[in-house]
Amino acid sequence: MGINKQILKLLLAEEDYKPINGEFLCIGKQTVNVSQSDLENLFINRAGYSYLKNLYDNNIFDISTRHSNNTIYDHDLLKCISDSAHYNCLDRSDYEGANIIQDMNEIIKNDYVGKFDFIYDGGCLDNVFDPVTFLINSNKMLKPGGRIAHLNVAGSTLGAYLMLSPEWFFSYYAVNNYTDCKVYVAIANEDGPSRHIFDTHLYEWQPFFTRKNGFNYSMIDASKTIDGIMFCLVIAEKGDNSSCDKRPIQMQYLDEQSVDWRQKYYEFSATNRPKLSAILKNTYMQPYSSDHYKYLGSNF
Repeated sequence: MGINKQILKLLLAEEDYKPINGEFLCIGKQTVNVSQSDLENLFINRAGYSYLKNLYDNNIFDISTRHSNNTIYDHDLLKCISDSAHYNCLDRSDYEGANIIQDMNEIIKNDYVGKFDFIYDGGCLDNVFDPVTFLINSNKMLKPGGRIAHLNVAGSTLGAYLMLSPEWFFSYYAVNNYTDCKVYVAIANEDGPSRHIFDTHLYEWQPFFTRKNGFNYSMIDASKTIDGIMFCLVIAEKGDNSSCDKRPIQMQYLDEQSVDWRQKYYEFSATNRPKLSAILKNTYMQPYSSDHYKYLGSNF
């Protein structure tokens, strides 16, 4: 589980849109997979920059997570983002220092319902056997007005237990009447300084697409357009009338008896939450040759 540069940019955008405060929950202890130079560039004009510099000047590094390598703690990164959020960590055991012990394959305890203002799932959902229970649990724990962010594998990747599509996330938050949901796909196809640190191409996922005559959407050529690591970035905001336990139907099987959750895209698009952006380039690969994926830029 980790925090990479891409999800950090999303969290910073959320802090700018609406300050992150109150009870913050990390599901799983997170390794901060962001280089010192990237962190300094992202925070240089922010209030948390001096706190960040102090961490590196005094060698205050994470010694609790398995993949840490002279990286700062996730709770210290949160302090850099927000000085008014209180850090919590949930895990199925306390082996990395979690203060809340809960197996997310099992129904959560009532003590945690509606407790948290912001929840971050960084690669936990794609490592559990029961993703539906995990997702419902996570959103039961979220307060109305609270936000949840996900970073999870969206394509075949070595070591991933599950691969989760952008449609899966979007349909859930749409059918459960969240007030906003933005789903992005990031694809890395060049090596970076480490296996966790790389630049990506950034796309927004949208439920409507252009059906081209004669195009076979299951054809091998479409699959070949994914030439790297593909993962989903999701931010969703819960409303007073949001639910947690409604099950959407996959797009291809929507009919007159089902809720057409695709229509929520227009409502989500009309919110004031800014979309993520990156450096636009003339050459990029269109995922699956489909305009489900709207290109937002590269070097993200």
